[in-house]
Amino acid sequence: MSEAWQEGREPLRGFRILRIGLDPPRQELYRCINERAARMFDKGLIEETQQLIATYGESPRAFDSLGYRQARAVLRGEMTREQAVAAAQQGHRNYAKRQLTWFRREPDVCWLTGFGDEPDIIARAAALLP
Repeated sequence: MSEAWQEGREPLRGFRILRIGLDPPRQELYRCINERAARMFDKGLIEETQQLIATYGESPRAFDSLGYRQARAVLRGEMTREQAVAAAQQGHRNYAKRQLTWFRREPDVCWLTGFGDEPDIIARAAALLP
């Protein structure tokens, strides 16, 4: 695999590449992230984690991902449910910030301020198409 990466690859030809980045207001993004993380727990993340551990044991690396890590801490008695929700929310916000930092370094991105489900953003993205 290392040799394949070193060889590189031919650039994609015959296509116009359009990179669109969404940049919602930070407070609104964090509000959505917090709501989503809380919903994960409300919809049974702890119970799901308990069932998965019973089936697969504690070793799968997926249990170290955001949400599952905190749900496992609740099951072990290391956190309360409220602490786990808050920790998952913080973890997801940190992850979103890292993603934004990563993608901002990408060249030629057309940044649109807002969320992708907003009619104005959809129209602005469509207007960028040839």
